[in-house]
Amino acid sequence: MKTRPFKAPRDRLPATEIEAERPSSRGVPPARVWKVLEVIGVSGRYLEGRGVESGRLNAEHLLAFVLGVDRLQLYLHFDRPLVAGELSRLKALLRRRAAREPLQYLMGSAAFRNLELAVGPGVAIPRPETEFLIDVVSAAAGRDRVFAAALDVGTGSGCIAIALADEGLARWVTATYVSQDALELARRNAAASGHPEIEFLSGPMLDPVRGMTFDLVISNPPYLTAEEWRGAQPEVREWEPRLAMVADENGLAVIRGLVEGLEEVVRPGGWVGLEIGRSQADTVAGLLSGRPGIAGVSIHRDLAGRRRYVVATRE
Repeated sequence: MKTRPFKAPRDRLPATEIEAERPSSRGVPPARVWKVLEVIGVSGRYLEGRGVESGRLNAEHLLAFVLGVDRLQLYLHFDRPLVAGELSRLKALLRRRAAREPLQYLMGSAAFRNLELAVGPGVAIPRPETEFLIDVVSAAAGRDRVFAAALDVGTGSGCIAIALADEGLARWVTATYVSQDALELARRNAAASGHPEIEFLSGPMLDPVRGMTFDLVISNPPYLTAEEWRGAQPEVREWEPRLAMVADENGLAVIRGLVEGLEEVVRPGGWVGLEIGRSQADTVAGLLSGRPGIAGVSIHRDLAGRRRYVVATRE
């Protein structure tokens, strides 16, 4: 009996047809042996058929995760056969990714600058735009500037706070967030990254640091509007925490509250750096310019040329 070539029906998960090699018995031919390169191709096409962007890249990440290797190693061993347990794990992950569960949640981690941080449901996934926020603030303040005390407002996974400490951009780092579960994950990320000294405080925005001052306040606050949330990709809308993404008042409520309290926490000569929505730059710049003691307000673009950051100083 001839083994049928793999063909992926639109309404069926192709990975269910992938079988591992098994010993043949008399009169029964062995099942097809699936090798790394074939599995990547089949899985990538399947994910793309389910609306997943960059399906092949997602398939590579998932297969590398299952095999416990770097993604590059897949192509150095492209003809390596997969065994039953590996195929079973991969099929389960492909089903979940096809249901638009984020890749980072499936693997349990996300890259951020020089870090690999644990993430999961209830915590927003760190993004490249937030990585670049740190570069924007560092360039504005001076590349050799080391902040004595930095505050990351709305820390989530702890990505900004940990990066500031890890890269030597701040001697002391404090971070706040309203979710206890996310704060616990952030503490674990800090410890795993070698920075257990970072102070994580529970509470909304600036409330946990009343009476404290810093020479850097940096934040990636919620800024999506309800309409933008409804139009977001399923990975965002159906999986990531709305609390971390959406704000009232056309996405400005949290930013407005943060700006109104800045003069109490930013030291003279200190800096403020905010990541914002793509249509909010002029409004946020205006809010900052209207606060006592806040000066030098400037708008900066992300790597795609969008006006996504506002930076200011305290007189």
